[in-house]
Amino acid sequence: MNRRDLLLALGGGGLMLSACDNAELEHAIKIGMSTPANATHNGVYAWIGACVEALRAQNWPVRIYPNSSIGNERDRVYQTQLGLLEINETGGDEIGRWSPLAHASARPFLINSYDHMNRFLADTPYLEQVSRDLDRHGLRLIDVAHTGSMVGLFTRGTPVRTMADLRRLRLRVLSSADFSLLQAWKVRGVQVAWEEVAQALQSGMVDAYLNPPNIAPMFGHGSVLDYFTDLRMGPAGRFIVVSTKWLAQLSGDQRQALETAFAAGRSANRAWINETISRDRIRLEQVGIEWIDLSDEQRGEWMRASAAIPPSRWDHPDATALYNRWIEQTRETSQ
Repeated sequence: MNRRDLLLALGGGGLMLSACDNAELEHAIKIGMSTPANATHNGVYAWIGACVEALRAQNWPVRIYPNSSIGNERDRVYQTQLGLLEINETGGDEIGRWSPLAHASARPFLINSYDHMNRFLADTPYLEQVSRDLDRHGLRLIDVAHTGSMVGLFTRGTPVRTMADLRRLRLRVLSSADFSLLQAWKVRGVQVAWEEVAQALQSGMVDAYLNPPNIAPMFGHGSVLDYFTDLRMGPAGRFIVVSTKWLAQLSGDQRQALETAFAAGRSANRAWINETISRDRIRLEQVGIEWIDLSDEQRGEWMRASAAIPPSRWDHPDATALYNRWIEQTRETSQ
């Protein structure tokens, strides 16, 4: 969808969001998502669902639009910038192009656990600094919602333990960070939109993709995947952003109520990830996907290869150095 078509679809109060009463929609807080509204299996919805519950308890009308029903990543970010969508969840590519600090967080094998990630978010000014970067683009970063156990590799037909195993396969990629990873790993990749991944796996267009272990069962990929290699590349997360145009219209009391709702979302998401980690392996085995553990030596090969990821057009040395310093400051000495 180009910008002209998007503006036409969004104009006049009908919005393209839903065929609902215009007056109700005008005053509702609209929340966009790319994933299903499933609080059991979707960490983003665990965050958003708790936030919405807190808002509705304060008599705020809210409408949720899951499964990219109001547009893809770029469309939803653009709507949020315009203030047509108040709250949105998105991937790192969409905000990394505007925030070198956010882009730096795409590097794998830097954060060791979700405890480490939580300390990083709570004990450093990361969220505030990224929000300053995004402010001129009409966005504020609220949180990074955890979406599953640490990122690993799903494959069809072939178990993967080494880089040589993967180099015989085609990896699904999409973002600029993915393409940089391909260069470092020296593997083949095919650009495939997420909505087309199942078909690409079935047809043999791709053989593998990177994601946390709960993703395959959540999207029904158990029938087209056979193995999950537990690379533990880093936390899986989605960025929760809000429209600064909308925030500027709120009173002090309204903004305080909103912050309370955001805190409820954050708390629910952190509780959700602890439960999810304990059941992810069982869920994969239930849908017929074998879990592959790596030795420290085997995982070390992936870490060394990832250290050679080339800089991209969005990299900024000062931001990367700052990010790495905060990572080390929040790392426990026992890790």
